Amino acid sequence: MSNTTIGVAVCALLTLGLLGYCALLPKPIPGIPYNKASTKRILGDAPDVMKWKEETGEIWSYIRKLAIELDSPIIQMFMRPYAKPWVIINDFRESLDIQIYRSNEFDRGGFLGDIFKPLLPGNHVWMPTNDQFRANRQLMRDTMSPTFLHRIIGPRIHSSAQSMLALWHERARLARGHPFEVEHDVFRATVDVILSAAFGFEIGAIKTQTALLSSLAASEVPLPRDSSSSSSNTKNPDLPATFPVVEDPEDFRAIRTITDSVEIALNSPLPRLSLGLALRVLPRLRRAKRYKDRLLSERLRLAWQKFVADDDGADGNAEVACAVDLLVQREAQMARREQRAIQHDTPAIRDELFGFLQAGHETGSTTICWAVKYLTVHGAVQRELRAELRRMHSRASEEARLPNAEEIAATSVPFLDAFIEETHRLCTTSSAVVRVAVKDTTVLGHAVPKGSDVFMLMNGPGYQTKGLRVDEHLRSKTSRDAKDKYGVWDERNVEQFVPERWLVKNERGEKRFDPFAGPANPYGKGLRSCFGTKLAVLELKIFVTLIVWTFEFHELPPVLADLKGNDKNTHRPQHVYVRLKEVT
Repeated sequence: MSNTTIGVAVCALLTLGLLGYCALLPKPIPGIPYNKASTKRILGDAPDVMKWKEETGEIWSYIRKLAIELDSPIIQMFMRPYAKPWVIINDFRESLDIQIYRSNEFDRGGFLGDIFKPLLPGNHVWMPTNDQFRANRQLMRDTMSPTFLHRIIGPRIHSSAQSMLALWHERARLARGHPFEVEHDVFRATVDVILSAAFGFEIGAIKTQTALLSSLAASEVPLPRDSSSSSSNTKNPDLPATFPVVEDPEDFRAIRTITDSVEIALNSPLPRLSLGLALRVLPRLRRAKRYKDRLLSERLRLAWQKFVADDDGADGNAEVACAVDLLVQREAQMARREQRAIQHDTPAIRDELFGFLQAGHETGSTTICWAVKYLTVHGAVQRELRAELRRMHSRASEEARLPNAEEIAATSVPFLDAFIEETHRLCTTSSAVVRVAVKDTTVLGHAVPKGSDVFMLMNGPGYQTKGLRVDEHLRSKTSRDAKDKYGVWDERNVEQFVPERWLVKNERGEKRFDPFAGPANPYGKGLRSCFGTKLAVLELKIFVTLIVWTFEFHELPPVLADLKGNDKNTHRPQHVYVRLKEVT
């Protein structure tokens, strides 16, 4: 072969390689701002995001930082090779407009389908708004009814919260003034809550820990000593106490393993493939999935025995005790109305039940952990909240008892509502609402192609930092019409934890909670908002009320009190420590 031929071949290969490389580079949507350097890398923005996560533990704060640097209420990011850019909306009003008024242009699916479909193929959370979605919502409808929530679920939340506080009593006794970690206790308690709500039984993850610690004398739990001191006997009261631990029940471990598997999809450039493969191959996930399948089969069998004497109808005398009872009862009623055979065990029933279980404890436990952090850091807020709770629950206070679930659900405590909403605003358990453009459309004057995943940040400008300027003429008509529906936050304290920002005075000078005071969107808006909002609100009100009623949260050293986050399947605190003293 001549040198000329070899040279031509080499040039051809280099040209093909260069063309292939260029074909894999990100393709920006014209007109939408982006990081110019990311278009020169096949992996786009992903390396910068992963570096930020390695340094901070967070992902969504990087996206907020990029939006502020680009100084634009709409930006684009390149997060997956050979895929459409993500469109990021950094404006509260436009986000609400998309969620409430533009459902014919933006729907579920896309990113959410990639994340959740491998795990819950029959659950409505990822489905587009179609007949299957509506049928699933109809199946689940009664689980959010006031009767079910207040009569069945409320007392169970109250019971689980009390169990957690009993465990904290033992931890505080043994810690003798030292801080201790409580994140796992919150997760244990909320798993018990949602298992009881879904299937009518508890696994006792909290009570097994309490039984062990209550059997110990304080002298049996050595206090931590300061290894940096010249004397090995020096006790540092700021060092966290540690305790003996009972292995959590298999039920708890299986539920947490399945729930945490979502991180595999979130951290992969090929989420659907990665999670689907992991569920089939990884031994721990296969074991957890087998447990989940056995649990669902057994609980469905018991519910059908309870409610359906035969395939012709439901037993009207049976008592509803949990969500599976409601689903079985609803399916029997729907089958009779539609004149079809009862479907005893379908993917929809199974995946809606497990989705109820999974989402019901994950987001709630994360938000409770953040609430504990804010109570610890903001002593004045904690004291005011306790005073307001005791004033509004005066009968319980006079009788030296805890308010019961019915009293907590029925009593309006504006400062409690303000505290919870301010926690939502700053903790952003879920940092973005995600939709997919189902047609070519326009947002803030920019063309957004069909099939683009649209992320509406809830930790961004306007929510937690100064808002970005938006020309009003670029907004949709419905967005312009809603200009005065919500307030805007004072730029001087928008980054601070100030529950009072949610309170206004009525004509009698009484403080009331104003949900329209300013930007926050913890559960989404519109038809595709969070299905479990009412359950989440009830759980938070009960847990926060009982926690603040029972314990004072004392100051922690800065290293334990910081508010750093960790983006997993939710935005969790990096650590949750407390130093407790029982309220007398």
